[in-house]
Amino acid sequence: MSILQKIRTIGKRDGKLDGKPPALLPEQLPYPVQVKRRHYQSEDVRKRGGVQVFDTPEALALNAARMAHLESLGLPLKGKRVLDLGCGVGHLGIRLQQMGCSVVCVDGREQNIESLRARYPQLEGCVGDVEQDLSRFGRFDVVFSYGLLYHLENPLQSIRNMAAVCGEMLLLETMVSDHTLPVVRIEDESTDFNQAMAGLAGRPSPHYVVLGLNRAGFNHVYAPATPPAHEDFRFAWTNDLACVRDGHPLRGVFVASRNELQSPGLVSLLKD
Repeated sequence: MSILQKIRTIGKRDGKLDGKPPALLPEQLPYPVQVKRRHYQSEDVRKRGGVQVFDTPEALALNAARMAHLESLGLPLKGKRVLDLGCGVGHLGIRLQQMGCSVVCVDGREQNIESLRARYPQLEGCVGDVEQDLSRFGRFDVVFSYGLLYHLENPLQSIRNMAAVCGEMLLLETMVSDHTLPVVRIEDESTDFNQAMAGLAGRPSPHYVVLGLNRAGFNHVYAPATPPAHEDFRFAWTNDLACVRDGHPLRGVFVASRNELQSPGLVSLLKD
């Protein structure tokens, strides 16, 4: 008898509980797995998947809500040297500059940086990979990472890389998986210029993000008392591992700091 036949025999013998028929095992593998084969390297960028993805009404509305919310937190950002990671074409970087920050913008795609330089020549734009060492860009008072973490294959290593060049605060906004455990939900992504560099990305749970930020060296991690005024941030937690619900991504904002922040708009997510 083969190993697979033995597994099926055990399943038939032990799977009958409370009068219910035994659960049928897959015909090919003894695991509940159905993964469609994919060749990301051979896929073309979709028709409207280039730099124009950053200029859709939906993307611009999300950015407006993000930055209005950030300004409402009253964080000490003016005069700070800021690293904008996953900057896209610079729409958020230019807002940070208008808030009085000295900004260096980094994105993994050369096409995005070329578009940034054409749109916002006053910004410094560089091609770089957050999943690799970031020290070549120098050290920064603040690392700003909005809309990036959930596009990464290795979110925890990326958090460590961000922390290694961050002197004061790490400002992070990301899609999240709705679960109380520190988990990451792996997802395929398209070839669009605002998606994962190699087609595979991780949606972390809030617990994962906070645990990662603290273990990377931030003694204080906060959530905003009031989320941004956008549907993606306004939802009920149900612990169902969803990262999209009712047509909207589930998003969260996290503020990690080396030092305690005194702000009525922030709620601590760490306990002693």
